[in-house]
Order: sequence, then structure tokens, then C-alpha cells
Amino acid sequence: MTSRKIFFILIFTFFFAFPFPGTAFEKEAVTQIDTAEKLFTVIEFESTFMNRRKEEVLKILGEPDNKDKVQDKEVWKYKQVVKDKEKIWDQNIMFDFGRVNYIWSDNGK
Repeated sequence: MTSRKIFFILIFTFFFAFPFPGTAFEKEAVTQIDTAEKLFTVIEFESTFMNRRKEEVLKILGEPDNKDKVQDKEVWKYKQVVKDKEKIWDQNIMFDFGRVNYIWSDNGK
């Protein structure tokens, strides 16, 4: 009787408890967001990009629609990437020392 219990426990463990043992220990991969179809909320955008390096922003969002200088700091503008209050907004990102320092929205449509 005990050998049946041990056999059942082994079968259960290998076939039901660990069906994909490799996926349990893999690191979570960082995926690139498809921004052509993705509209961020304000909180999503700020939490995703605040204090990120320029290279990381480029990797996720791609090239900005406009580059400018404000107060001697580089500002990138991405058009129509944030949806809030049933409007689609342009998003401005200001860099200081190569990292995102300030984010603001304009031109709600």
C-alpha cells in the first residue's frame, strides 16, 4: 500500500506539479512595447520612462517626432502616445545628464 502512495506521489509530481520545469526558473524577459498600436495612460508612461536613460527610451519608443532644447536641456516630443480624459495627448520628455528628468503633456485631441 505504501509503495502505491509513493508511486502516485512521484507520478503526480512529475506530470502535474512540474509540467514545464524550465519556465519556473527563467528570468522575466523585458519586452519591447509595440508603440504603433499602444496608447499609454499618464501613469503608465511616467512610471515606465521616468529616470530612464536616452538609450532605453529610444529602444522602447523609437525615434522622437521632434527634438528641441528648453532651458539648455534636450527635449523629445512623441506625438499621440498618451490617452487621458478621452483625449490623445502628445508627450514631452526632458533629459538632464542623459536621463529623463521631467515629463509633460500637451495638445490634447
